[in-house]
Amino acid sequence: MEFSDGVVLVGGVEVGTARMTWWDEADGTRLYLLLGSVESAHQGLGYGRTILAWLEERAREHAAGDSVGTPVFGVNPVSERDVALVRGAGYRVVFTRVRMTVELAEPGDVRLPEGVEVRAASAADHRAVFEANAEVFGGNSLGYVQDSFEEFEQDIADDYPDYRLWTLAWVGDKLAGWVVSGRDDTPWVGVRPAYRRRGLASALLHANHAQLWEHGVRTASLWTLAENPTGSVALYESLGYRIVERQPRYRKTF
Repeated sequence: MEFSDGVVLVGGVEVGTARMTWWDEADGTRLYLLLGSVESAHQGLGYGRTILAWLEERAREHAAGDSVGTPVFGVNPVSERDVALVRGAGYRVVFTRVRMTVELAEPGDVRLPEGVEVRAASAADHRAVFEANAEVFGGNSLGYVQDSFEEFEQDIADDYPDYRLWTLAWVGDKLAGWVVSGRDDTPWVGVRPAYRRRGLASALLHANHAQLWEHGVRTASLWTLAENPTGSVALYESLGYRIVERQPRYRKTF
């Protein structure tokens, strides 16, 4: 078996692909994501196990020359065959991304907790949202990657430039909670710890849904983690969201 530029060859015939990427997560994990596949005509012949073992060795070699982070293997199997393969190699689910959607209805009145005010968002709020995201999500161990401020602003420019769909809640000059939405999805929903257990998250989402409705959006969609310690799945379900997709994330320590 030969590996050349991401292509796996046996006797000069392409039987699959193999590549690897990596990044550093907020909790200090260096995640090596191993991406391999076997052509359908060549499945069941052991090539998948060989490709996975080869990718693991490449990750070990890379990690040996780089002391940044705690190295971990990661794979994202899709088919039952792939799941059986990676489980057999010692991988286990560490968290599950879930996509949830809700059909929006014409909004009613929104009541915010006392002392909380929703203000129109603008580019001047980028830094406040960035710092609040880092404060709330930066310490978790479930795959969160802390981008730089420049990367955050680029994401906004590319995908979420319509501030009419953002819902920012303030207590004085402190950002207490935020929902950043686009027409197709909502990437960030957060409430600072000091303002939790007051119904702010639910109120913010109701307010955000009203803004989406006003601007022609009829289905809200977001991703969260099934294992989120804040109980985000239960919160969203209480607002009518339902899980429509699951993406288990498998990992294994070096």
